[in-house]
Amino acid sequence: MTRVLIEGGYVIPVDTNRVIEKGVVAFDGSTITYVGDGSDFDRAQFRAERTVDASGKAVIPGMVNTHTHLVGAYIKGLTEDVPGKANSAGLYKRALPVASRAEGEDLYWAALTHGMEMVMTGTTTISNTWNDEKHTAPALVDLGARGILSEMIWGTDTSKLGATVMDRPWDTGMVARGLDNARELFENWHGKADGRITTRISPAGPGYCSADAIEQCRDLAASQGVGLNIHIAEVPGETEFVLKQYGMRPIELGQKLGIMGPNTIGFHCVFLSDSDIEIFASSQAHLSHTSFHVPKRGYFPPMEKVYEAGVNVSFGSDWCSNDLWKFMRFGILIPRVKTGDVGMLNGYDALRMATMGGARAVGMADKIGSLEAGKKADIVLVDLETPWCNPIYTPNLITNLVYNANGSDVTDVFVDGVQVVKNGEMTTIDRKATLKETQRRAERLWAIASKTWG
Repeated sequence: MTRVLIEGGYVIPVDTNRVIEKGVVAFDGSTITYVGDGSDFDRAQFRAERTVDASGKAVIPGMVNTHTHLVGAYIKGLTEDVPGKANSAGLYKRALPVASRAEGEDLYWAALTHGMEMVMTGTTTISNTWNDEKHTAPALVDLGARGILSEMIWGTDTSKLGATVMDRPWDTGMVARGLDNARELFENWHGKADGRITTRISPAGPGYCSADAIEQCRDLAASQGVGLNIHIAEVPGETEFVLKQYGMRPIELGQKLGIMGPNTIGFHCVFLSDSDIEIFASSQAHLSHTSFHVPKRGYFPPMEKVYEAGVNVSFGSDWCSNDLWKFMRFGILIPRVKTGDVGMLNGYDALRMATMGGARAVGMADKIGSLEAGKKADIVLVDLETPWCNPIYTPNLITNLVYNANGSDVTDVFVDGVQVVKNGEMTTIDRKATLKETQRRAERLWAIASKTWG
């Protein structure tokens, strides 16, 4: 157990909209013991074994990414500009053909690279969803990140899907294998790495697996005492398919199947009606908003209505770009463009969503998401001595930070009290060697998948 004192910075606890100038954050081992003004802190009693000078830096809680596919390291730059009018062409023509071919060690190296992007830009908790999560878990341990892993339960051949495809040949064997993997993941990884690794269950969504498969996932999650993740109201064609198949919208189907509740995170949730939003709000389900990702596809959810309804919103990156600073800004700006309402969401609101909103979504609000005594020492330092953040007007520092700072301004990151980024560089893994190996594997996958690209 090491007693560490971070002092001299602008401490932003996020529990309330405040900035503590020349503040102090002290932690003993993995637990924060003090957050507040430096003049009120008893240094002699704490007896720090290490002191970190945070002068000229913001000190914030680690961010929580509530939806990502770490395998997405292999599709960066491949999907964003695939032509198609709001039809997710990049998803079906590029992303799935590449990602579905990654297996075994491919998944480990992708997780290191994509996870490194998150950690180096200030995300300390990563909620990942994909196949064979047993290969992803060791990568999160090696990174030193806090990881929430959920096996993705598919029920149909994704190579046959598209925005206009209204038929699904359900594969019960595929579902059974996915559920077996989820059980194995829970048994081998839930609570491991001193509790940094936990698991959830992820039915792929009503466009990817049957209602029966979703119910099986629901029951497994309940038996394990873990939460559910689900892609829902995600892409063009999904609502049309679900209406044809079940006579109701995806969120309505989720309610009927008993998965809309406080232990569920809905991913993307782009195509929402007013009644869908009412279901979200009344059920206390959480919405993982991929605010920087979905505009690349040419659409955006009705967030102005979601915010107004009081739904707990967090940020998820999906894949390709994982710097949550981008997601905070898009979460504010696009609804403003759509409505003209500048007062709808501000910088503090967005930072709270990236931290406390995520912590609530994953059921860890008592442990992470804000800088408070008794919580985990997941702490991020951000360089403010940059032209884009200066001059500094302290009363508006949070606004300045959210609008003008960048993920690349993150200098130091602690997870569970362990420093995983120091002076902008990873301390846990070899960054250059990791990128080299991931590049080699990506080129092999691209060569195979490109034969099927339209």
